[in-house]
Amino acid sequence: MKVRMTMIALCVALSAPFLSSADANSDAPKADVNSDAPEQAKAAKRTGMPKFKPTNAGTPMTRLGGATRGNLASLARTEALVPEETGHTLEAQPVLYWYLSATTEERIDFALIGVDPINPMLEITLEGPFEPGIQRIRIADLNANLEPGVSYQWFIRVIPNPDQRLYDRVVGGGIERLEKSAALQAKLDAAQPGDAHYLLAEAGIWYDALDGLSMQIESSPNDANLLAQRAALFEQVGLKKLN
Repeated sequence: MKVRMTMIALCVALSAPFLSSADANSDAPKADVNSDAPEQAKAAKRTGMPKFKPTNAGTPMTRLGGATRGNLASLARTEALVPEETGHTLEAQPVLYWYLSATTEERIDFALIGVDPINPMLEITLEGPFEPGIQRIRIADLNANLEPGVSYQWFIRVIPNPDQRLYDRVVGGGIERLEKSAALQAKLDAAQPGDAHYLLAEAGIWYDALDGLSMQIESSPNDANLLAQRAALFEQVGLKKLN
């Protein structure tokens, strides 16, 4: 890709077991109460669908749809996989997801805009051709970082004719990095493996919840339950039939 950058637990269960007087007199082996490596109390394994609970519902919409100013119905459908309002992340280098409905050899650009919309923080042409499905952009691969408390906007632009830009199809969304709270960290520490996306979704951390779940799907692409969970997240923010 060509890169142009212009700026840039709770409830710790002290696991020395509690012994009743009957236990103390039994012949069973005693636990090592002097162990210096107590285990954290673990939450029960999650079941069911994750519930996304945005913390900024009612704020201005930042999700941009795939409309084009021209009449080019042949362009593949694209979607930014984001809530209508600005989505949150805890990461300085989050992962962004977008959707493409069909194979295309059109030029596709990506832009990340920070405080100064005149000078994009990052603008690149993505490598193609592109296969249909859910696409991923790792900010770490682009040597960029998001600052906490700063709102950013990112865009995917499909360019069928570089000389006639009115035919461009643009989608995008907002993103803001938050600081991780101690309470959320404690919950994540106590969670069962593979359950972090439930907690992140409940805390309104869209980008990290979607990335964690999508990475599990990448490891188990035929897992119907994981696919259903991701579809449920999409439906909760008005995105349908994207798996």
